[in-house]
Amino acid sequence: MPEAGSAGRGKASRSSKKDVIHMERSRREKMTEFYTMLQSMVPNLFPKIQGGVVQATRTRIVDEAIAYIKGLEEVVAALEAQKAAREASSGPATLHSQRSSTVEVSTSANAAFFAISFAARPGMVMKVLQVFEDHKAEVLSATVACDDGSATVTVTASEMDEEAVGKIKGDLILV
Repeated sequence: MPEAGSAGRGKASRSSKKDVIHMERSRREKMTEFYTMLQSMVPNLFPKIQGGVVQATRTRIVDEAIAYIKGLEEVVAALEAQKAAREASSGPATLHSQRSSTVEVSTSANAAFFAISFAARPGMVMKVLQVFEDHKAEVLSATVACDDGSATVTVTASEMDEEAVGKIKGDLILV
């Protein structure tokens, strides 16, 4: 009889080990899915190809995601400051008479983030995007927001040196 009991415990033990192995495999697969999703959400994070397999290290994915989020936080802070300044100004009449643009720029390891605010006028968004085209900058994403006669264009451009960023910013201010 004791032998039958110990054999029963052995089966339960093997079943328990299989469950643990299955749960661990599922956890690893889920983590891989999360890293892949995060990698796809961070602009300009191109994976390296090793032996025909596409790979980006998890450390690099997390580092680039942190840098990207910090850059976005800087853009948000700049836009909030512009909004507060706009609300503190004398009103929409001042915005319509404004002829120059306000440009905020932040950079991360491999991207530059531009926030351009200006009085909304026909063709202005095209002029802003034309500046990037003229400088042969690769635009990864662009958004446009309009409110009470003003417009804000945010542009994420691929890696560029400080000189190129400065030239683009200078041209955007003149738009």
